[in-house]
Amino acid sequence: MMEQDARTMSGSRRTFADMTSRRIAAAAVVAATLALSAPARAGGPPYPPYPPPPSYAPSYAPPPARTYYAPPPPRVVAPPPPLSPAMRVVYAPFYAAGLVLRYGFYYVVVAPFEVFGRALDYGVQGGVDRPEGGR
Repeated sequence: MMEQDARTMSGSRRTFADMTSRRIAAAAVVAATLALSAPARAGGPPYPPYPPPPSYAPSYAPPPARTYYAPPPPRVVAPPPPLSPAMRVVYAPFYAAGLVLRYGFYYVVVAPFEVFGRALDYGVQGGVDRPEGGR
């Protein structure tokens, strides 16, 4: 098996001298890091000992009593004044359109399905017996 040539980013062939300088630089960084961190680990006085636990049970004061206040009275909102006749004329088409949409949807879409459902449930007789003298 032949190893492929290792190349640098610029495309030139990597040499042993390049590898050695990189290894030397990496070893120097590691050595500097260890050398600078050694005094921080070894120096300084030891931490002081923990204080002894209290010989008595700590007493806590009870929480203050809650003060409950009555809820505020409900706000009285005066009803709005009635619309003037001119505003009624302006709003009338929109009111009529709303009624058409609301009840038109019901009577055009919903009601036929309800009637059809009842016809399927009760059949041709409609759930009502014929009177004695009728056809």
